[in-house]
Amino acid sequence: PTDQSTDHPMRPVQLVTLAALIAAAVARASELTATTLALCLPAAYYLVFSYLDGTQFREGKPWPWLARWTRLNALCGADGYFKSGIIYDDEAALKEVERKGPKEAQCIFGCFPHGVISLGHGLLMTDAAGFLTKFPSLVAMRRDLVASVTLAVPGYRELLMWLGCVDAGKATARRILRKGYHMYVLPGGEAEQMLTQFNKQRVFVQKRKGFVKLAIEHGASLVPVYIFGETDMYHTSTTLMGARQWAMKHLRVALPLFWGRWGTPVPYPVTLTMVVGAPVPVTRVEPASAITNEQVEEVHAAFVVALTALFDKHKASCGYKDAVLEIF
Repeated sequence: PTDQSTDHPMRPVQLVTLAALIAAAVARASELTATTLALCLPAAYYLVFSYLDGTQFREGKPWPWLARWTRLNALCGADGYFKSGIIYDDEAALKEVERKGPKEAQCIFGCFPHGVISLGHGLLMTDAAGFLTKFPSLVAMRRDLVASVTLAVPGYRELLMWLGCVDAGKATARRILRKGYHMYVLPGGEAEQMLTQFNKQRVFVQKRKGFVKLAIEHGASLVPVYIFGETDMYHTSTTLMGARQWAMKHLRVALPLFWGRWGTPVPYPVTLTMVVGAPVPVTRVEPASAITNEQVEEVHAAFVVALTALFDKHKASCGYKDAVLEIF
């Protein structure tokens, strides 16, 4: 993997941790065995030089090979556990975006719904459904925003960053756009995750306007994306919803109660169909402090209209002809 942390000095937390580990090793030097060193040295190296390196707040550490790994097709390829496919509402417009590149035609892809595990939006990160083959530079020149808590899980953190994910904080999002990347976001976040119900099409977007303001700040077009099948992977429960909503609000962590096949965490083998809309043009306003609430509301309303139209246009062909998009 390409680790861009080498372009940055060690963070204070890395230096302090490294010093503490060295001090502990010196103090216990007489007790250390070869086995202990063999176990602890790799863990210490990972802790200091990977887990604490802060790359999730910069440009991450994407590993292009992983995005092209054909074994992913066994999970969500055309013949995988999850049958998957992508429908493009305006493929020519996306090709033009790719031709110009993010310096001239930057885009923010707003993906819905989050679902319980948000597997569907991974179709944009990989070649499982052919997106990378069709739009290679859109995948190479983009970063995905993911919840901070997911990047705190050792191992899973690396997997996400190898796929091009970075922290979803505002500062990181602005940095990614300033650096000239396209950006994928899941605006509904934890709130939308908690709204997930089997066979219900729900999006939490009415109060999500931060990504719209970012689009205006950088003149980035907004691309609506909807994944049919995402909410049918699991059944969910509303038990203790009040307490779980409190935890979500105060601890920034979603705790959905869910079950899949045989009452286990194994998801149902649904068909995932992602529909990608045409870019909604956004006029840049400079400086950012000059952006008004009225401008944000106008662009936000245009995006919601585009998302709804995309859903209604393709729901029948995706097997959801009687579905109604619930907007929260």
